Amino acid sequence: MRKIVAGAVLLLVALCAWGAQMRSRGVSTAPILIDVYSDFQCPACKALYERTLGPLMYEYVDKGKVYLVHHEYPLPMHAHAMEAACYACAASRVGKYEQVCDVLFRQQETWAANGKVDETVCSILTPAEAKRVRALAKDPAIAAQIKQDIQAGQSAQVNQTPTMILTYRGKQYRLPGANYDILRRFIDQLLAN
Repeated sequence: MRKIVAGAVLLLVALCAWGAQMRSRGVSTAPILIDVYSDFQCPACKALYERTLGPLMYEYVDKGKVYLVHHEYPLPMHAHAMEAACYACAASRVGKYEQVCDVLFRQQETWAANGKVDETVCSILTPAEAKRVRALAKDPAIAAQIKQDIQAGQSAQVNQTPTMILTYRGKQYRLPGANYDILRRFIDQLLAN
């Protein structure tokens, strides 16, 4: 019985690690790591996604200078944030995380008001992908993955969304809701040293 429980725990840990990898972008050996803690229903997170993360990915992540890891941090005050996080994590398992993030942030006002997270997410998926994502969104492993992100955020003393934690040469810098121009100058300064 212990072997079965130990095996199940190892499988869950592996699935959570695999899911976290799918919610990352860039080269894991990049000199800078940025962990982003955000909530799909948070207007400030939407602004960060639209104004900062896009240019960051193009100019730094895709060029191997920054490794970006997204962590789900749904706030209890947002009625549909947990469901959105579950759908996004489920979509990561079918290789559609970035597309689902995009539609959730782009249509945030609509689904946040009407609660139609499923309809919003599935609008950009094939019928087969939608069926799989719907099933995965209810999987306890997905809830465990989100809980793990929340615990990591609490350990890192994340007290608002969005929060970005930049790590360079073992030193961490907390960047709540960073402006892209400020972030770009900061990254350039770090990389110049």
